[in-house]
Amino acid sequence: MAKIKRHTPPPGWKNPLAPQQPLASARWLLGGVAATVGLAAVCVYITFCLLFWQGQWQLVFKPSRIITATPATAGMKFDEISFDATETGILQLNGWWIPAQPNAPYATDTLLLLHDGSGSLSDSLPQLQALHTLGINVFAFDYRGFGKSLDIHPSEATTYEDAGAAWRYLTDTRHLSPSRIVLDGVGLGAAIAAETARRHQQAPALILEDPLPPVLDSLHFDARTHILPIRLLFHDRFDPTDTLARLRTPKLMVYSAHQAAGRYYAVAAEPKQQAIIANGQDYLNSLRSFLGKYLPGA
Repeated sequence: MAKIKRHTPPPGWKNPLAPQQPLASARWLLGGVAATVGLAAVCVYITFCLLFWQGQWQLVFKPSRIITATPATAGMKFDEISFDATETGILQLNGWWIPAQPNAPYATDTLLLLHDGSGSLSDSLPQLQALHTLGINVFAFDYRGFGKSLDIHPSEATTYEDAGAAWRYLTDTRHLSPSRIVLDGVGLGAAIAAETARRHQQAPALILEDPLPPVLDSLHFDARTHILPIRLLFHDRFDPTDTLARLRTPKLMVYSAHQAAGRYYAVAAEPKQQAIIANGQDYLNSLRSFLGKYLPGA
């Protein structure tokens, strides 16, 4: 039988089929898995932060797109107004102009009502009826995202813009004197009214009705959200504290009997008044006294 000769590789020769690198250790594999899991957890956390940031408006605003009643329902004459056109001509805001009687006490003055951050203009109808009895022109409107106004997700910034647009409608389109426009904000609208007064200090008076505490102080978050940096992510603050401390516009703060009065009153600059309201007549008397003191020529 022939003897098989074995070939001896020359010195320095490497088998190309043999592994060129040592196999990965178990520690390296576990480290890779841990890094992948960690990166996935970071991505999930960032996703939750983004979802909260985008959806936080729903914690602040409770808008309705439904108009169930108008001033005509309560027997008041009114004009439905669409205003604030975009560059493409789309009218973004919808409101009601409720005129005073020609011989009314404040027939040449106007009250700009900034409603709370819930419902629509229809929910403000009882208050509009009460304000009309004061003998003053009343202009009220829905912020974008409410009622018949443009359908967007509202925010603190957009409500401030909308209030500014309403001011310009009164001064530029209706040619009303800024010194005869009283700002009146209700609930969340009180912070909007305070900011509008800061931007337009020609206004003769500012009324804040049941002003809400700053948003971050009043919202009760789910315990599971404590892992999120809420104060960094939340951009709707609605905190008029600093504004009221510097604003020299005469202020009336109206509180319902069940509300905790005085939160902003203590820090607000003079001149200022506050009234605790037990019934509708107290409310009207307080407003009449305040308007009579600060409206020019009243």
